[in-house]
Amino acid sequence: MRSYILVVLVAAAHMAHAARVASIVKIDAAALAQNYEKNLAFKSPIVNKPDLAVKLADSKKAKVAAAVQAHVSGFAKAADAPAVKFSHGVASGDPLANAVILWTKVVPTDALSTVTVEYHVATDTDFKNIVKTGAVVTSSEVDFTVKVDATGLQPLTKYFYRFVSGGVSSPVGKTKTLMAADANVDSFKAAVVTCSNMPHGYFHAYGAIARDDSVDVTIHLGDYIYEYDQQGYKTPNFQTPAERIPQPNKVLSSLSDYRTRHAQYKTDPNLMSLHIAKPMIAVWDDHEFADNAFAGGANNQDDKRDGPWGPRKLAGARAYHEYMPIRPDFIQDGAFKIYRSFQIGNLVDLYMIDTRIEGRTTQAKGNPADRQLMGPEQTKWLHDGLAQSKKTWKLIGNQVQFAPKPTKVLWFELNALSDDWNGYPTDRQGLLDTITNNKVQNSVIITGDFHASVVSDIYNGNAIAITEYVAPSVTSISPLMDSSFLSAAADKIWGLINKGKRFTDFANHGYMSLQFTPAKLLTQYVMVDKLSAQTPTPNVVRAFEQTAGANRITKVY
Repeated sequence: MRSYILVVLVAAAHMAHAARVASIVKIDAAALAQNYEKNLAFKSPIVNKPDLAVKLADSKKAKVAAAVQAHVSGFAKAADAPAVKFSHGVASGDPLANAVILWTKVVPTDALSTVTVEYHVATDTDFKNIVKTGAVVTSSEVDFTVKVDATGLQPLTKYFYRFVSGGVSSPVGKTKTLMAADANVDSFKAAVVTCSNMPHGYFHAYGAIARDDSVDVTIHLGDYIYEYDQQGYKTPNFQTPAERIPQPNKVLSSLSDYRTRHAQYKTDPNLMSLHIAKPMIAVWDDHEFADNAFAGGANNQDDKRDGPWGPRKLAGARAYHEYMPIRPDFIQDGAFKIYRSFQIGNLVDLYMIDTRIEGRTTQAKGNPADRQLMGPEQTKWLHDGLAQSKKTWKLIGNQVQFAPKPTKVLWFELNALSDDWNGYPTDRQGLLDTITNNKVQNSVIITGDFHASVVSDIYNGNAIAITEYVAPSVTSISPLMDSSFLSAAADKIWGLINKGKRFTDFANHGYMSLQFTPAKLLTQYVMVDKLSAQTPTPNVVRAFEQTAGANRITKVY
C-alpha cells in the first residue's frame, strides 16, 4: 500500500504544484462572452450539427465581466481562499505538426458561477519562453470542462502548458507535436492501451507509460470508462476499494451520469500522471456508451431502466467530447463520427477507425453477409487511404478483433462471438482484398476490446496481408478470468482456429509499445500487475519484430 500512497502523493503534489500565477492575458470581457465557443467543450462534437452545441446561458454571459475581474484579482487572494481547484489534472491530445488540444476541468466554490480560465504554452518548465496564450470561459453547462486548440506551434517540439484561474495554477503538463507530414522520421514510439475498468484494479499500466520518456504518444483504443454499476461487472480477483466503486453507482444513462463517471476516472493518480506526461490519441469503443453497442442500440440497453437509446447515446458522446482531449473539427458529415487520421512524417499513416457507433448494424442478426461494421462512407475513407498512402507503415487503430475465430457454438450464432470483424464477413474480406489488390505494404492493425493479448499474421487466402496486435486490458478481467491455467490451454486451441497465431495471453494486463523505424517495427507486450496497491515493475513478456517489406512477423523475442 505504501507505494500506491506514494503515487497518490505525487499526484497531489502535481495538484498543489504551485503556486499562484498572475494573469498574463489581456482579456476583453465582452469578446470573451461573445466567443465562448473558443472553449471547444461548448461546441458541437459534430461540426455540421450545430444543434448539438451547448449554449452559454444569457445569465452566465452577464457574469463574464465579474468572472474576468475575479480571475485577474484572484492572484492576491489565492493563497488564502482559492476560488477554483484543478482536481482532475490536465491532458493533451490529437497532436498535429502545428497544434494540440489542451484540456482541464475546474472545480469552483460556486457551482452556479461563470469561470474565466487562461492557458499558457511554453518551451520550458519555468514558463520563461511562453509561445501561446489565450483565455476562455467555462460553466456548469459543460460541467466546468475546458478544451482549447493550441495552434501555431512548431513540428516535433516538446511543450509545457498550464491553465490559470483566479491566480491558481493547474498542474504543468507536457506535450509534443508531431513531425511535419513530409519530414524524414528516424523513429516514432507509441504506447497502446485499452479497457480500463476502475473497479477491476489499479491503473498501473498508465503510470508505467507516464514514466517512460521514450514514448512519443499514447493511443487509447476505447473502453476508457465503463458504464456498469458495481454489481453489473464484478471480478472475483479484486476487492474493490471504496474510492474505485463506480460513481454514480448505477448503470449510466443520463448526461450527468456519464459526466460524473468521466470525472471520477480523471481523478485516478496513474491516469492523471499519464495525461500530464503524454499527448493521447483516443477513440471510443462500446463502454463509453453501453456493452456491445451498435448504431441502433446495445446489449446493455434496457429502455425501462435507461430510457430510449438515442438520448443515451447522445449523452455518452457529449460527455466523451467534453472530457477527452479530441478535436471536433475532423467531422464532416452525419452523426457520431470520430474516425480520423494522423500523419507521422513520412514514416506512419495512422487511421483511427470507429467499428462501434458510426455505422455498425446489429450483431448476430440477419444474413451475416449483409451486415456493416463501419458504414459505406468510413469504409471508403479507410480503403482509399490505405491504397493511396505513401508512408512506410500504415497503422489502423481499431476496437474489435480481426483475427479469425468462430462466431457460433454448434449452430447458434452468439452476440458476444459475433461482435468483432468475424461477425461482419463482407467488411472483413473487403479490407483484406483492398490491401491485397493494391499491394499495400506494411499494414498493421492494433486492437482493443478483447481483454487479452493476441498476435497474428492475418491471411487472405494463402498469403499474409496484415499483422494484428491485440492489446491487453489495463485492468478489465480477461475472458478466462485472468487464469494462467486456462490461458495456457486456450493458447493451444487458438492455434487450431487461427493459423497465423503467434502469441496469446489471457491472464496478464498491461499495454503494448510500438517502435517504428524505416527498417522495422518492434512491438513489445509490457505486463503490469493490476491488483496490488504496490507500484509494480513493468515486465516485457514478449516482443515481435517486423522487417519493412516482409508484411509479416519476422522475429519473436
